[in-house]
Amino acid sequence: MSASTAPSSPSPVREPSRQALADVTPFFAAPTVSSPVWLAGDRIAFISDRSGVPQVWVTDPVTEPIADAGAGLPVRQLTQVPDRVAALSAAPDGQSIVFGMDTGGNEHQQLWLLAVPGGDPARAGDPVALTDRPDVIHSFGAIAPAGDRFAFASNERDNRYFDVRVIGLGDPASVSILQLVRDAALYPVAYSPDGRRLLIRQNTTNLDHDLFLHDPDGHEPVLLTAHEGEASVAAATFDADGGSVLVATNRDREFTALVRVSLTGETLEILADPDWDVELVEVSQTTGDIAWSVNEDGISRLSIRSGSGPERRVDALPAGTIESLSWSPSGEALAVSLTTPVASGAIWLVDRDGTAQPVVPMVSGELDPARLVEPEIVRFISFDGREIPAFWFVPEGEGPFPVVVDVHGGPEGQRRAAWQPVLQFLVSRGYAVLSTNVRGSTGYGKTYSHLDDVERRYDAVADLGAAHDWLRAQQNVRADRIGIYGVSYGGFMVLAALTTQPERWAVGVDVVGIANFVSFFENTGPWRRRLRAAEYGDPDTQADLLRDLSPIHRVAAIRAPLFVIHGRNDPRVPLGETEQIVAAVQGQGGVAELAIFDDEGHGLIKRPNRVRGYGLMADFLGRFLVP
Repeated sequence: MSASTAPSSPSPVREPSRQALADVTPFFAAPTVSSPVWLAGDRIAFISDRSGVPQVWVTDPVTEPIADAGAGLPVRQLTQVPDRVAALSAAPDGQSIVFGMDTGGNEHQQLWLLAVPGGDPARAGDPVALTDRPDVIHSFGAIAPAGDRFAFASNERDNRYFDVRVIGLGDPASVSILQLVRDAALYPVAYSPDGRRLLIRQNTTNLDHDLFLHDPDGHEPVLLTAHEGEASVAAATFDADGGSVLVATNRDREFTALVRVSLTGETLEILADPDWDVELVEVSQTTGDIAWSVNEDGISRLSIRSGSGPERRVDALPAGTIESLSWSPSGEALAVSLTTPVASGAIWLVDRDGTAQPVVPMVSGELDPARLVEPEIVRFISFDGREIPAFWFVPEGEGPFPVVVDVHGGPEGQRRAAWQPVLQFLVSRGYAVLSTNVRGSTGYGKTYSHLDDVERRYDAVADLGAAHDWLRAQQNVRADRIGIYGVSYGGFMVLAALTTQPERWAVGVDVVGIANFVSFFENTGPWRRRLRAAEYGDPDTQADLLRDLSPIHRVAAIRAPLFVIHGRNDPRVPLGETEQIVAAVQGQGGVAELAIFDDEGHGLIKRPNRVRGYGLMADFLGRFLVP
């Protein structure tokens, strides 16, 4: 099917069965928590979907010790806005917050200011819109130390690029002022302690970045990370005295190290250089203590260092994935948001000596902890002798079990030791799950992340064939009942596997995946095209390759029934991608069902939609994977 051909209307999808709804609901009722920031009065604000849609919540004042560490602190909902809160920052004095909200998952985030006098939610005012341009994306940045300005990225000038802007927070009628303009993707990272300078990251690709020191007084920005080849900047912040910058970067190395650089870009000190990636760094502006986390084989490990003292590893946290770090104003405590394979999320309080306790523990609701499974990290050998890592979830019982192979999005991403309600739900229904990190995944070194680039795209698909071979060799697996599931780029991988390895797969589930790279580039957000071309191929010079890589042109090979989920407002992978693959499969006489959600974008966010969508998936698997 050509990119210009309008797909026929997909066949309607039935509603989920009562049993599927009852089974899936507890997994999405378990609330997530993330993005902790400190408010006045020693309260912590954070984002949670306890209400069904991500909103801002606030704890009671943090006391020491917490009366009931098992229950944590009481919390209260601070915002009740109609759509998801996707980002959150607090003013240094803790008297206000800035948050971001889009509409229906369209990712055109607008900025809002909310006053919280004394950090007390009972005294909070109404949110005030800082921006009102629904056609513009406003990407989060940083609040100045004085709390009077907020720096952010915006594609208002040209929707292909992101400039750095600053808006005043004291006057609701303030107009955003351009700070740095380039035909590039620029994102403010942090203000200097005196508020004079900004760290700004420029994304050349998703894995190649430059970090600049910008002085708004008219001086030319200083490049702090000059490099040849590729170098990423995973995180950056100023030291407490503002005299140097801490950067997590893989410049001149395979993995990401934590490096202190001067304000002219000279390397002063290597603070951490593990054989894994440093992923986060946070500096206390009060004590100067540094906290950072390292991604070790998909599991976050936290360390703290005071001044020139030794690294102190924090071993009191559960094995999982750290999402963010935030020092308290006093510098005596670190708020850590963490999720694990068996916990939907919690905020832990870590003292400077490494003692940890949950401030906001997971609230499981109706979810039975006995139904949750800790995965095992396994590795299987692919076609070229390379080891491919994966997380292996096995239900209780003897088996043999039907299996769902899970492929993450990105492809510059990684399946982590984190809460995945869909995977845990599948396990609860008796499916084993192999969650793969095929070549091209991040977290295993710079070389590994590029093994699937452009013309090598289907080498990663071959890894899925190797996963299938590994599964067939397991005694507790039903070798004739292996399906495949993926979201975003993982959805493309599902379609690629079904079209090139049709004899292997019993069923496929594609969530917001790419079917046709040509139409994808024509219709995706213009701000994404250049970054995606570096990974997939240039639509202007490599159109033939992109056509060859597109599953839409091999639909006749598909044998497995296909289930597809998509949000109508998806700006990344537009709805037409799944409409055309479903229409093509149905046109060949195959089984393909499509569930469209009018108030969602790139994936399902709202709890009722997630319950319905994955309830439909459960029924589909029940009909076709294990009839």
